[in-house]
Amino acid sequence: MSIGNKTFSSKKIVFLLLASYALLQTYCIQQLSLNYDEPLFAAYGITVLKFQGKKDIQEFDSKLPITALNMLPRAAEQLTNPALSKSGMEADKDIINGRYISLIISLLLGLLIFRWTSELYNDKVGLYSLLLYLLCPDLLAHGIFVSSDIFACLFFTSSFYFLWKFRKSNHLKYFILASCSVALAQISKFSMLHLILIFPLIQIITYKKENPRRIGITKELFLFLIFIVINWLVISSAHFFYNEFILLKDYHFKSEPLQSLQGLFGNWYIPFPGSYISSLDAVIYFDRLGGGVPGSLNGATYILGEHSRFGFWYYYLVSIFYKLPIPTLLIWIASLIVFFFRFNRKSFLNTEVFFLVPILYFLLYLSFFYNTQVGIRHIIFIFPLLFVYSGWVINWIIEKKKKMILFLLLGWQVISVTLFFPHFLPYTNEFIPNKKYAYKKIADSNICYGEGKKYLNQFLETNKTAVYLPDRPQSGKVVMEINEMLNMNIATINKYNWTENLKPSGHIHSQYLIFDISQAMTDSLQKRYP
Repeated sequence: MSIGNKTFSSKKIVFLLLASYALLQTYCIQQLSLNYDEPLFAAYGITVLKFQGKKDIQEFDSKLPITALNMLPRAAEQLTNPALSKSGMEADKDIINGRYISLIISLLLGLLIFRWTSELYNDKVGLYSLLLYLLCPDLLAHGIFVSSDIFACLFFTSSFYFLWKFRKSNHLKYFILASCSVALAQISKFSMLHLILIFPLIQIITYKKENPRRIGITKELFLFLIFIVINWLVISSAHFFYNEFILLKDYHFKSEPLQSLQGLFGNWYIPFPGSYISSLDAVIYFDRLGGGVPGSLNGATYILGEHSRFGFWYYYLVSIFYKLPIPTLLIWIASLIVFFFRFNRKSFLNTEVFFLVPILYFLLYLSFFYNTQVGIRHIIFIFPLLFVYSGWVINWIIEKKKKMILFLLLGWQVISVTLFFPHFLPYTNEFIPNKKYAYKKIADSNICYGEGKKYLNQFLETNKTAVYLPDRPQSGKVVMEINEMLNMNIATINKYNWTENLKPSGHIHSQYLIFDISQAMTDSLQKRYP
């Protein structure tokens, strides 16, 4: 009975935590403006719901079919009123409503984190890992947007959860679920294509000859065939088999890698939709082109006051250092230290490999081989694995009867994160004490993604004399968006260089800087920047 009561109590706490999270996020959804990418994700999602296989690569480039789920509320409304047509603010409301689908996915991800951690340790540890997830400002921010980020987080995590379950039990259903999760991840983000390599790698690493319940090589190859077929079927059907099986030489590639393959295998038929292959080509091309040059999609990568066309190897390490709450960083670091000092081969093959291999793989790949470094959102899909993996050190702390350490860390994190409610995206931890100068460390979608425009408008409404983004230096109160100042917008590069040596007198959520410019300073700036 006591075990039953404990289980019931844990489930009740999980329900209360997720219900509270849903209520808070529902409020946040209504408070935030549309970010820069949401209209494009929504527009592409609508084309998918209209069963249009042909894709405008120039407009939708990296967008993938999963965001059609965000627009299901709009589709349902259209079914009840076929003649319905919306534009302007009404169309924006459809995108806002689509955010609730992302919220549902966030809740499912929370349940998965709790379940996996509980299966590894116990419900108590599962609750602590769940709390770390619910109090992660980056997932609080990106977990409600109409985009593919939160979908990638869920399917990336479930892929390794079900693979872990399969390796424990050898039950085919878990392998099929893992394969389906990978396939759904494939139609969420192009970076998930690397799972096609990571899955077989983990299968090889965890293949133990001494295990009497091991699967034979023949069956392993058969499973790999199942894996490939499921991925092919999901990717193809999500793109409505558009231009399937056309010759490689008939594509008009822009990226050098695919052009090289075209020269070698031009007469091969490609068993994937043309829209998918063309989008992949665009992603590779723009990534190799880099930022801040003619034809780029964005300005040069920015971190710690420096710009680079091809990014920085330490970009994501720095972003994580400033964008994650310090208590979470301490727990993650402690987990890695415990792993290295208490390494056990059997434990590694049974458990840690399902966390550390994908985490380290993507951290290395995104740091050294990926140039499109525009924010922490491109790496947050590894965070859920880290929350589950943190259960190791959390369980150790509990066993050592040091729970007060956990209480203090969670209390610290609650205070640190809630200070940004309901606008979590510009969150930075205490390593940046003066948020007015956060832009000197990080920028782009790490700080400003356009979703805080409501707060800008409120400031401008209250301060009638303030001027937003003036083309030329002028006296008075001037408000500048940090990404415009730092040349992150490819369309306005160098336009606002006259602000580079100005010191802000204030800020709006770290995203918009306020300058009080004297007439003498204006005259000086106008001479330097006529």
